Amino acid sequence: MILTEYKFRPETDSPAEENCADVASKLKIAFEEGSDMIVINNLTVVVYDRQITVDHAVIHTYGITLVSSRSLYGKIEVNYRGEWSRSVKGRDVPMENPIDLYKHVSKALREYLHKNTETIMSKHNGVQKNFDGLPIELMFIQAPKCSLQGNGINSSSILFAEQLTQTITRHFNSYKKRVYQQFGGMDVFRFFASDLFACADFLVGNEINRESYPAAQPDQSGAGGANVKAQRRVIVRTRKKDGGPGVIKGRTIKPSRKPALSIDLDKK
Repeated sequence: MILTEYKFRPETDSPAEENCADVASKLKIAFEEGSDMIVINNLTVVVYDRQITVDHAVIHTYGITLVSSRSLYGKIEVNYRGEWSRSVKGRDVPMENPIDLYKHVSKALREYLHKNTETIMSKHNGVQKNFDGLPIELMFIQAPKCSLQGNGINSSSILFAEQLTQTITRHFNSYKKRVYQQFGGMDVFRFFASDLFACADFLVGNEINRESYPAAQPDQSGAGGANVKAQRRVIVRTRKKDGGPGVIKGRTIKPSRKPALSIDLDKK
């Protein structure tokens, strides 16, 4: 779902805006139809009395991903002191460290959500949910012709636009898998459906109207909603006690260290 569309920012450089528009287009194609991913373009976050515009924020069932797509373009160099500069017409112009900036944005966003927990998060079984353990991931999109140089760059969160949606989806599925593990998932943050939409509306200044939000999808399995593939029926040839051929029908096979099957022998 796209909550706020991409808007051109004339004060930014054209290469930065081209990269941002490309990322916004890819997010729209990937997540426009879904109800478990909400995309906010140009989200404003107040950091130390300074308004910072987050290029893209993706809010999903298990957390938030903040994406910077306007920073990494041109020729960028990071010196041994961690100072960033961009080459403009042959001159090195100092630039703000986008990774450090987004770390401050992440911290400010978390504190802002904590202060408004009761407004955003609903109670379930008499217990007030909160933002404890909320994952906020940071991703930085490198423009196609961008050159990054220097030993002080942590490239683990730097991606190309083509990798972004797949990376977000992979992280989403990873959290989802942890939730439905037999002995794990207790520490995994999870939005309920109404809280997910309430959080997104709250961040952009919209009125929270829980009655208008899509209902959560009913569980399709006995594991609390995990996607379980249809069980496979198999036929195994064997022999009867009298030496004749027989057939074993395995109706339910579950992988384990020592597979155990309830079997029946067809009798003639």
